[in-house]
Amino acid sequence: MNLKKQKIINAAYSLFINKGYNSSSIQDILDEAGVSKGTFYNYFTSKSECLIAIMESIGSEIRQKRMAAAVGKKANDPEVLAEQLCIRIQLNQEKNLFTLYESIFYSQEEELKIFSRQTYVAELEWISSRIVDLFGEKAEPYALENAGMIHGSIQQLIHLWRLSSEEELPIEKLADFIIRRLNTTITKQIETGDRFIQEKKLSTAPPVEEVSLKTLSAQLKMQADLLDEEDADAKQLVVFLAEELGSSEPRKLVCESVLASLANYPAHEKTLVILLEQVWKQLQK
Repeated sequence: MNLKKQKIINAAYSLFINKGYNSSSIQDILDEAGVSKGTFYNYFTSKSECLIAIMESIGSEIRQKRMAAAVGKKANDPEVLAEQLCIRIQLNQEKNLFTLYESIFYSQEEELKIFSRQTYVAELEWISSRIVDLFGEKAEPYALENAGMIHGSIQQLIHLWRLSSEEELPIEKLADFIIRRLNTTITKQIETGDRFIQEKKLSTAPPVEEVSLKTLSAQLKMQADLLDEEDADAKQLVVFLAEELGSSEPRKLVCESVLASLANYPAHEKTLVILLEQVWKQLQK
């Protein structure tokens, strides 16, 4: 990410956490970041767009870390999903995301409300797809409602833990418990057909078509061209991965190694992270 843009995001994040979103002005962000108004408007049209950029940056970091946890492992490994759930819980705590979500919740800005809904839907559908990875296609009719239960259970169990205990939240223990309960529930539903939510997806957009490795190779090359000079090392890895995917016989282990390396860089732009996730899914096949 461009250094000036990242500087503005870091300054805004610090203000929104410590002072509050509504109490922070664009001028406060300019002063904190040490940039001009013109520089701010080169990257953002409003304060709300800046908050969305912060949330998307953290979201990309979560996606990258989740992908790093899955690279080189089987998609149906329950320990991988448990680790991926831990990643969001951990980053929610480290980044103080509750404060940022609270800013969005109480905001009257339509742009933020739309973003919040899209983020929620994306998370539920990610969990839903991972449930299908774990239990197979027979679990698909029950995946979305269980994704909702997982999402809600994590939040409520964290609240209950803090109310009932002064000890630090055992994140790994919580994730393992959630996976055990999921296994019991899904197994019983597959056996009985018991189901509450009839829809399999929430998105109104048409499903994303599966693309070939060669198509992903071309798309990655285009994304590499958009990376800044500050991201030279990441750019080199993206180009290498694109060339490997475009070869007649892509080497799975080599591709997975590059994916793991890329996942450990500072948060990439959302489009690039989504492409990398698609590569991982294709390599699974």
